[in-house]
Amino acid sequence: MARAVVTIFGAAVLATAACGATVEMRPGGAAYAPTITTIVEMPPVIDWTGPSAQERMQRLAGDSLIEVTGGRAVLADELPGTSDSNVQMALRVLGEDAANALTFSVSVGLGRRLVEGANPLHSFHDPKRFIVDYFARVEVRHVGAPDIIGITEAVETGPINESETRQGKGEKWSAATAVDEALDAAVRTFAPRIYTERRPTLIVEVPVIAAGDLARKLEALQRIYPELSVAQTQALAESRERFLVVEPGHLAKLGVAAGDLLGVPGGETRASRAALARAVARGGKPLVAVVRGGQRYILGL
Repeated sequence: MARAVVTIFGAAVLATAACGATVEMRPGGAAYAPTITTIVEMPPVIDWTGPSAQERMQRLAGDSLIEVTGGRAVLADELPGTSDSNVQMALRVLGEDAANALTFSVSVGLGRRLVEGANPLHSFHDPKRFIVDYFARVEVRHVGAPDIIGITEAVETGPINESETRQGKGEKWSAATAVDEALDAAVRTFAPRIYTERRPTLIVEVPVIAAGDLARKLEALQRIYPELSVAQTQALAESRERFLVVEPGHLAKLGVAAGDLLGVPGGETRASRAALARAVARGGKPLVAVVRGGQRYILGL
């Protein structure tokens, strides 16, 4: 009975906070919530396969987490492993406080169903069509403790043949929208101190392992960022820089704009889009090189 009351309470909190998602707050969640200053993304689990499918979802979830925390996130790419000791070690190295951090474990399920379609001609039977339901779930844990302290869930429906690249037309893939809703609810409920109204933020990042080879850069960008245009992909692949600004979002405070190529002076390969976002969230101005209009500038001095 107590569990049911907690679940209802969580859902009631969410009803005023995030339309379309549900929340279950377990013991401990309410106590930790006011103190949380960092969210750690664990590698997502998805219910489908395909070339680089998990890698793309991990990137989408990471971008979403940067947006909704204002940059106060550590991404799965930055973790040396998935164990609790790995997470705590990464937080120490990055200068984050594990005592005030949560891990978010995202999973996305997939369901297909047949629905009646609309037919303006009443003399014909309504056509049937397949649609896809994406079920996004976020399990919330305090770093250093194995127990789940909260769960958020969201569902989004899309067409059976929906393409991830529709994002390039100003629309989001339904799976990504479901993840956004579940993460919104999780941050708002379990880390309200860092909840941030979303500003579209897309900083394309070349993986360090591919940074020194043109062919590998092209392959990595096409694999992880299918929504990029050919021109955007080529511009970053042919540059010596590791980042392309598509939507500056929270990083606009650095003075960067859409279309800028970014690098870190001195060849600092550990830099990541998440590291830049965390620095900005703390009020800092990290040193970055900006290539704009064929000219190279240094910002952050």
